[in-house]
Amino acid sequence: MIRRLGRNAEGTTAVEFALTAPLFIIMVFSIGQFGLFLWTRLGLQHAVDLSARCASLLHTTCPDTGSIQAYAADQAYGLKIDPSVFTVNKDACGQNVTASYTYTIAIPLLPSVPVTIGATSCFPTY
Repeated sequence: MIRRLGRNAEGTTAVEFALTAPLFIIMVFSIGQFGLFLWTRLGLQHAVDLSARCASLLHTTCPDTGSIQAYAADQAYGLKIDPSVFTVNKDACGQNVTASYTYTIAIPLLPSVPVTIGATSCFPTY
């Protein structure tokens, strides 16, 4: 009887799938979340770069801090970012715009992890 159970291979595919499916799902969603993280980081850096340039060169479009922050939020590649994420300072290098944004990595079967993304750009004032 025990020999017959040892040779019986029915259901092994289901067991193998049950053991490997969670790892595969985690891997696929991790790749997707990493891509979204990089896209968010790129969008934030793009917004900071353009808003620092706007603050330095386009004084009619970006005359004050509030308009620079709103311009930066609009330039963030489709991200819904609050303008208060951006800070504007006049430094020795020119107009300095920085941003600090908390991105939450959410992968199924794992706990969510908040990650802070920072971006900064300084453009000389002419």
